[in-house]
Amino acid sequence: MGGTRDIGAPRQRRAGSRIRATRCCLADAVALTRPGMALADSVPFAAGGLAVARPQAATVLLLALGGALLSVHGRLLDALGGLAADRINPVRRASPLVRGRVRPVTVSVAAGLAGFAVAFAALLAAPSIGGGLGFALLVAVRTGWAGLRRVAGAPAVAHWLAGAVVSLLVPAAGVPLGVLAAGGRPGVGAFALAAGFALGAAVTDATVGGLRDLPIDRVTGRLSAALATGVRLRRPRGFDFPSRYVAVVCAAQAGLLLAVSLVVVLGLVDDPGLPPVGHGVAACAALTAALVAAIGLVHLLRSGAPGLDPIRSPSPHGGGFAVVNLLACHLAAVAWLLTSPGDRPWWTSAPVMAGWVLAALVWARPR
Repeated sequence: MGGTRDIGAPRQRRAGSRIRATRCCLADAVALTRPGMALADSVPFAAGGLAVARPQAATVLLLALGGALLSVHGRLLDALGGLAADRINPVRRASPLVRGRVRPVTVSVAAGLAGFAVAFAALLAAPSIGGGLGFALLVAVRTGWAGLRRVAGAPAVAHWLAGAVVSLLVPAAGVPLGVLAAGGRPGVGAFALAAGFALGAAVTDATVGGLRDLPIDRVTGRLSAALATGVRLRRPRGFDFPSRYVAVVCAAQAGLLLAVSLVVVLGLVDDPGLPPVGHGVAACAALTAALVAAIGLVHLLRSGAPGLDPIRSPSPHGGGFAVVNLLACHLAAVAWLLTSPGDRPWWTSAPVMAGWVLAALVWARPR
């Protein structure tokens, strides 16, 4: 009996070690790719695929997968490009790359495979040349931006402008490319919704992202919107916001509100009869969410954003308005789907709402 126990114990230990290693690999993959946010980023592509006369479930699912892979591709490239800054950033100390649990070459290969899969599949299967080239162009732009970040001696302004273009282009491309890939032609509503997603990303990057990384960006020489407009840390906690920073951020937020309003109005124009109940509820909820987010942003700017201070706030908070902006865009997409290109069955909004639920769960999770 004792010999049997002696033989079984090493096997159990080896099995336990394999289970722990698998768990660590899965945890590292989740930390780097953030699959919940990748699924949320795929919502514009899925919404575009649903905005045609006869949406196909297989096409919508493939578009959602392509959007998720594009998001993973970009996040992995960002993790590689910002590794030097992350090593001195206390907020990023839990990153598997910073801790050395994942090798940079592994992340590079994974990012390349994700981008190649999207570009190759789009060029092979997209019904129109524009749709296929659009996906390939997104991959090329994202990869080119990652390469530019590694160029030594390039002006900081050039880096900032290129980064701003990429951060706006990727969220804005989802809806029009989704429509093209589904065999339709994007109209004014698709581009208005795309502008809403892009402006929401710009506001989040200039506030939640830029303020939390302000000291690290100053040390590493990365020019963010906050640094470019003269934002400074203040005592005892928070930031001093110059008028030009306030003007830029508020203009982007106002643009998002305008884009959401335009999507709602276009839905009413496209449907000359009495709008469906679902459209009315989604439209009112989208406008309400955009207004609530605008109020939250104004409160954040007036208070100096003490919760986003990366030095004096142990658990940065205060970015809730960014989640509400995302909700406003998703609800506007629901309203748009229910009236474009005509009366839509209620189930067409399910992928959009599922994306919002996933995004809300990820953002609400303690970090």
